[in-house]
Formats: sequence, C-alpha cells, structure tokens
Amino acid sequence: MCANRVELVEDLNRLMAEETEACLRYFQMRFRLRGSGRAAAEKFFEEALRETLEHADAIAQQIRSLGHIPRLHINLSLDGGPIGPAEALAEALDVEQQALDAYRDFLPRAAGHPVLEAFVRAQIAVETEHVQEILTIVSAAGPLKLVKSPGS
Repeated sequence: MCANRVELVEDLNRLMAEETEACLRYFQMRFRLRGSGRAAAEKFFEEALRETLEHADAIAQQIRSLGHIPRLHINLSLDGGPIGPAEALAEALDVEQQALDAYRDFLPRAAGHPVLEAFVRAQIAVETEHVQEILTIVSAAGPLKLVKSPGS
C-alpha cells in the first residue's frame, strides 16, 4: 500500500532538492578543477550537472502528476579552493551514493503506486549505474577518460 499523497509529495520535494543541490555542487566543482585530467573531469561534471537537473525535473513532473506544485527548499553555500580530478570524483561518488541511498529509502513508500514505484526503481537503476561508473573511473588509477554509457 502506498503512503498518502501528502507524504509522498514531501518526500519527492526532498528528493528534488537533493538532485538540485547535486546539480549546483557539480556546477561549482567544474570551476574548482585543476591539474592533470582537468579537461576530461570538466566534461564529466558538465554531464553530471545536466543529468542531475534532468532528475530534478523528472521528480517535479511526478509531483505535478500527483496534483501538487513542486516546492524547492535548499540551504547551500559552496566554496572551496582548487581541487584535483581524483578528489573531485571522490566527492561526486559521495553525492551519487547519497542519491542512490535516498531513492532506495523512498522505494518502500512508493510501493503500490504503479507509476511512482516504476519511476523510483528506474532512478535507482540510473544512480546505481552512476556510482558504478565513478568507481570504475577511480579504480582505473590512470588519467581520467570518459566513456559515454549506452543509456546516455
């Protein structure tokens, strides 16, 4: 049985805020990048920025389909000095893992709502792929080389 709509919408608004926050983190991260592999890392973060914004938009569409207007609450201040690609990817891995965990936590509350449950399961698959892609890049221990995933 799915949670009531108000609770679902509150959870979706939080997920949307997390995706939007990730988008902003990636936006800022691109400009902090320095060192060897910077150009490839910038491309990685440009793509990640685009994808997180798409995720936030998809969540907003889910909220609207439930008859509500998306509400965005973010309290975020970003700063920091120059960062190398490896450290930046480690931060990105944390962001993606948090997103994956948030969707996994939300899944039981979406159970029984066919469209929403399918959406959350799809997001879990996407976030799992993102985590795995970053782990693969990090474990390669060489210069950063980006390969487009088939679903991108």
